[in-house]
Amino acid sequence: MIKALSDSSPAVLAGRMLVAAIIVFASYNPTGKSVFHWVKNSMDGDMPDAWVVLGAIVAILINVVLFIAAWKALGKLGTIIVLILFAALVYLSLQEGWASLDNNTSLQWMALILYSAFLGIGLSGAILWRRATGQVVTDELDDIQD
Repeated sequence: MIKALSDSSPAVLAGRMLVAAIIVFASYNPTGKSVFHWVKNSMDGDMPDAWVVLGAIVAILINVVLFIAAWKALGKLGTIIVLILFAALVYLSLQEGWASLDNNTSLQWMALILYSAFLGIGLSGAILWRRATGQVVTDELDDIQD
C-alpha cells in the first residue's frame, strides 16, 4: 500500500497549512510582533543582538526552504494556476469591499494569507496530486511498501 495515501487525512493537510501560516506570520505580520519587527527594533544600537541575527537567519531560511518545496511540488504550471486563483480572490476581495487599495494593512493581511496558502498548498501538493490522480512519485523509494 502507498504510505502517502494512508497518511493523507484532511487533518494532515490542515496541519501543513497551519505550519505554513505560523511560519509566515511569525516572520512578518502587520501587528508589529514578528521576527521582522524584532530585527527592526534591535537596530537602534551599534550592533544587533546575536539572538536577533540568528532568529532572522532562521526565519529567512525556513521561508526559502518552504518556498522551494512549494515551487517544486507545484511546478511552473501549478504555480501559475494557483496565482491565477489568488488574483481572482484578490479581485473579489476588492470588489466586495473585504479589502481596500487605500488600506495598506488589509492588503498586507491578504498578501500574507495568500502566501501562506501558497506554501501550504505546495507542501500538500504531492499528497493532493496522488489523491486526485493515483499517480505515485517514483523518485521516493520508501514511499511504496511491499
